Amino acid sequence: MTIPELIGLVKTDGSRFAKPTPVEGMQDMEFVSSFEDTGADNSMISGIVTECPGDLSEFWRIARSAKLFEDKVYGQWGLSILDPANAVAATEKLRARRFRDYVLDDLVVGRFIGDSDLLIIRCDPSSSDFGTILVATPIDPRHQWHRISKSFARFLDTYIKAGGDKYWAGT
Repeated sequence: MTIPELIGLVKTDGSRFAKPTPVEGMQDMEFVSSFEDTGADNSMISGIVTECPGDLSEFWRIARSAKLFEDKVYGQWGLSILDPANAVAATEKLRARRFRDYVLDDLVVGRFIGDSDLLIIRCDPSSSDFGTILVATPIDPRHQWHRISKSFARFLDTYIKAGGDKYWAGT
């Protein structure tokens, strides 16, 4: 699916994909997704990465940021997709705090709500991993990070259809 189709799918039908696991004696989680519908200029990331992959640029032209499958009951689930300014700030923080794991042209584009995992996209067009999506875990070295998709659009498609579930967990 294309980025506009994926955003449209979440807006019109996203809640049917999220299936909370019932826990006896606890209120079911309630998942909601939201988008900041004003587009964003991503030119500010040019000082951080070589080139922004086209599908991420397209996402930012349509929606400045998003929260996908955010749990409104407990606040411990979901994904926050960052706007370009916050992506730059999060990338600079990653580079400063985890300089051994950071690689030139990493761009932090999301944070998972309720934990410290980061969604990273590779932005070196001369590299074979251009556009690849990684999940950086807070204490694991880079070689243990999850490579979860070859593109941002493919990641969104799989993540949405998984109802916000971390489909890569256990891999």
